[in-house]
Order: sequence, then structure tokens, then C-alpha cells
Amino acid sequence: MKKIFLVALMCLPLLAAAQTKVKETAVPKSVLITLSKTYESYKVKTWYQAPGQYIAEFVTDGQEGHCYFTASGEWQYSSFPIELNECPTLMNTYFVNNYPGYRIKSTYYVEEMSGDNYYRMIIIKKGVGSEDCELIFDTRGKLQKSTAPDPDVVKRDYYTHENPNDESVHKEAEKDKSRANRYAKKRGAPKPDVVEEPRPEPSEAIVANFNKRYPAARLAEGPDWYQRANGEFVAYYTNNQKNKFEAVYNTETETLTKTGKVLAKERYTSAILKYLAEKFKGEKYEIEKMVVYEFDAKYRGADGKKPKPYTYCVVSQKQKSGTKKYTRMEFDNSYKFTGLLAQPLDARDVQ
Repeated sequence: MKKIFLVALMCLPLLAAAQTKVKETAVPKSVLITLSKTYESYKVKTWYQAPGQYIAEFVTDGQEGHCYFTASGEWQYSSFPIELNECPTLMNTYFVNNYPGYRIKSTYYVEEMSGDNYYRMIIIKKGVGSEDCELIFDTRGKLQKSTAPDPDVVKRDYYTHENPNDESVHKEAEKDKSRANRYAKKRGAPKPDVVEEPRPEPSEAIVANFNKRYPAARLAEGPDWYQRANGEFVAYYTNNQKNKFEAVYNTETETLTKTGKVLAKERYTSAILKYLAEKFKGEKYEIEKMVVYEFDAKYRGADGKKPKPYTYCVVSQKQKSGTKKYTRMEFDNSYKFTGLLAQPLDARDVQ
């Protein structure tokens, strides 16, 4: 069943290429229901429709990706772009050993409807006019399927090009042509890359405000800017003492709203730890991060008063599928639980 599905999966982009944006009101209820059952917390950025298929561009657990459904509402798979260093080392080793003269365009983590998750690597031969090729690896990094040329042919062609005077290699290359043609007929169509929209940038006034408060000489890392769901911009940065912070700005007033200090594990609040131990009693969990937010001295709430500090905490639990389930909580300045957050604060939250 898994092999059959992989073949079908690699042909789906032919349909997805004709996708068009649609409003959520045009998406069948069966698709919306399936999405809500598949992911506990998520936010859909855009819906697309293709022949016999609906696609949700969404964010779940801080990860942006695309979720694919049949027109009848059956979940097919979800694809999340990831960095190569997040993939199993065996993937890059296989690529380096078998595809000289090629480069890696992108890598993805895919969640299947069957629960058999895997990684995708899109590669392309260096030069003009080359076509994308796709490699499928299991979660350990072992190759499962490929639309790329035969590795032996690739290596021999590369060696021939690099050693034009070696006649023996040229003879072997001629023998490989027929084999390469036969192999090409068996290949499926590669998936097109998902074109990622450029990340929103804060205004010049916000950047100027940040640089004035936190000169580059005082920073070890950052700032790394992200836009939050409520429109705020946050700058993630690390000072010279290796302490991590989050400076949150209001996009309308272009002023600093609050600053969050990411606590080191040894400084986690004991009252909150006690609450979590009781809430997750008998369950395995891990505290991903605990952040204490303090509002800027000039900031005032709707009541005209400066809000008191509060703590934001994220807890993760591993699922059978290998993914993580996140629980996001807030506590007031007396460390009393005040509520849950359904969505991550931004695309970097927890990552």
C-alpha cells in the first residue's frame, strides 16, 4: 500500500500545477472537518483548489506547510519545508556520493495519511535548462524512491566531463545511454517547489527604535524579525551574556510593547513547574520554553494602566507518528494559570 501511494503521490503535482486560490466558504465541509481532525491546532493562510483536490497553506505547531485533500474530504498528505541539517545525515551522504554535478534545491518532511512519514529532497543538475528531480527517503534517511537519473550514469558522465581524454570512460558512457533512456521512462514527474512568499519586514521606524535600544555591539545574535498573528513584529535576539530575548513591537504605533526574557532551565519558575507536574501527571512531557514578558514603561492597556508581567510557557509531548503536540499556556504575575493559546505566536515560536 505504501509503495502504491508513493507512486500516486509523485504524480499529484501534475494536478496541483493548475491550482487556484479559493475562499474558505468554497471549500467542502468534509475537507474542513478532516483538517480539524488531523491537526489539533492550526491556522490556514490560503486555500487552493486543483482538479479533484483541495490544498491548505497552513501553520501548525509553529511549522508552515501545505496539506492536501481529495475533493471528497480525504486527507492525502502534508508537506513541510525544512533545512537540510534537520534531515537524517544519511540523506546528504547519499546525495554527495551519488550525484556529483548536482545541487540540492530544497528538502521537505512529509506526513502521510497512512502514518508512514518520510523526507523529500529536490535536486537539480547544475547548469541552464535542467529539470528538477526528486528523492524520497524514510525517516532514517534510507532512499525509498527516486525520479533522478541512474547514479552510476551520473557519476560516469561527470567523470567523463572532468576527464575528456580518458577513452575507456567514453566507451562506458556510450553503453550507458540505452540504460539511461530505459531508466528515464520509468521515472515519474517530480514535485514542483513550493514558492515561498517573502517574509514580512518591520517598518524602518520599528527597526530604528530597536537599534537605538539594543545597539549591535550589545548583541551576540540577531535580531531575527517575525510577524505575529495579531500583526505585531517581534525581534528574537541574544545579548553578549548569551541571554535570549524577544522584543515585541506594535505595528500601528511602531513602538515597543513588551520584552520577553527566555528563562534558562535552572531558572524555571517553581510554582509553574508544580502546576505542570499536576496537569500532566502520569504523562511524558517536555518544557520547550518559558518566557517572562514585561511591558515597556510607556505602554498602557485599555484601562490606562501598565499591565503586570506574565509568563508564557510551551510544553511538548511526542505522538506515535513521531510529531510533537504543543500546549501553550499563560500565567499571571502570581504564576496562576490564566489560559491556553491555540496557535503559535509566530512562525519561529518554539523552533
